[in-house]
This record gives sequence, structure tokens and C-alpha cells, in this order.
Amino acid sequence: MTRYIALLLVGCFLSSCATMTRGRDEVISVDSNPSGASVTILCAGNISASGTTPARLTIPRKADLCRVDVAQSGMATQKLQIERGFNASYWMNFIPTLGFPVAALESLWPRGPSSTTDGWIAVGLFGAAGLIVDRVTGAMYDHDPKVIKVTLQPQH
Repeated sequence: MTRYIALLLVGCFLSSCATMTRGRDEVISVDSNPSGASVTILCAGNISASGTTPARLTIPRKADLCRVDVAQSGMATQKLQIERGFNASYWMNFIPTLGFPVAALESLWPRGPSSTTDGWIAVGLFGAAGLIVDRVTGAMYDHDPKVIKVTLQPQH
């Protein structure tokens, strides 16, 4: 019974890793030289954030096709793309899903399924739940770059 609870706790701890460790939103830092420029992040789906440099702007991790505009009077506007990729924490959800093949192998063992087989299945279910939760919350994504520094040039 103790082993079953331990396996269940490990599954709970490792499931939804990106959602638990990184959250749904991400901070993008934007700085300019000279400072005091207007900065706007525009993403697909009418997602936006704005401020004045130096700024720390928060956008949802699931935001896609994001562009940063940095503008100041008398200066040429700088436009940069932010790429969305997979968060490394998301892949940790695959570790507990290994409970499924371990349970299958254990049930095929000559002595047959044991009490730990249920524990391995539970661990596998928690890993699968983590994959789904991170996808739904958007925590499986990361944006790059997270820190943007631009030097504004005078308009010609």
C-alpha cells in the first residue's frame, strides 16, 4: 500500500509540470536606447500588451504570431518577431507516462499483475493528464526572445 501511495505522489508531482512550474503567462522584457519609448506586443487572436520602456509585458504562453513594436517620436520604429516554441518542462510529462508500459510488462510477468500494477497505471494517467493540461493552459509553450533590447535610430 505504501508503494502505491508513493507512486501516486510521484505521478502527481511530475504531472502538469509546465503548468505547475511555469504558469499560463510569460513576461517579455523590452528595453530601448533611448528609454521612454512606447512598446506594444501584438499577437494573433487580438492578444496585446503595451507599456513604456523599460517594460515588463505579460502575454499568455499560448499567444502565437507575436510582434513587438518599439516607437518613439522622431525615431524609426523597430519591429521584431517573437517565436513560439515548446517549453522544456512540457516534456517532463512523458516520464510518468512510462507507467503504462511498466504496468503492461508487470501484468505479463509470470506471477501476474500485482498491487503495484495499479500504481503504475495511476502514474501513467497522471502523466497523460499533464500532457493534456499543459496543452489546454498553453503552458507547453515558450517565447523567444524573452528579453528584447533595441537601439532606436533617428528617422531620416
